[in-house]
Amino acid sequence: MIEIIPVFRYINYMTFKELLKEKNISGYQLSKNTDIPYSTISDLMNGKTNILNVSFKHAIKIAQYLDINIEQLCKLETINPDEFRYFRNNLLHKLKHSNQKEFIEEIIRTRSIDYYYKNNHKEYAYYLLALIDYLCRINELPIYTNRYNRLRTEKLDKPFYVGGSIIIFDSLATAEDKLNIKIIPEFKRFNIIEGGVFDVA
Repeated sequence: MIEIIPVFRYINYMTFKELLKEKNISGYQLSKNTDIPYSTISDLMNGKTNILNVSFKHAIKIAQYLDINIEQLCKLETINPDEFRYFRNNLLHKLKHSNQKEFIEEIIRTRSIDYYYKNNHKEYAYYLLALIDYLCRINELPIYTNRYNRLRTEKLDKPFYVGGSIIIFDSLATAEDKLNIKIIPEFKRFNIIEGGVFDVA
């Protein structure tokens, strides 16, 4: 049996929503006391935007109200390179030593994609769904349409590549050019730069 979720509960960074919960502050309170529109706070809480996309003025107000420094705030929702690399490498090692159809079925059965998405680790959910869609295509299997169609309309704000470190690119074309790789279409949909899932050492 392929264990996906237990192995990957290695993620330990805190999201914006988790920070508010820990400090016992609601999104409404934060909005009211900082004069930041509730829509902005709500988008941060629901992972629709990242703290790095908020104006510096708003980020300072949030940090001051939460009694943390701006550096701590900016680290909240960035992808931890070591943890994502650990996730990716372990996942691809399992794939390498598994029957691909059974691998797909186990991820779907354990609801691993749902687990990461609901826990606001969307980049992990997107990576898993891209991998499943890719494996379905190359094995000529139908993709899981009804369950994940909404997820397939989402993507990360900026294209990113996980190598020795996480590299953020302005565009997928720039990434392909600089890294000299052809991005797998299923990953490209989510702004994830992945060129070879079978190349793991």
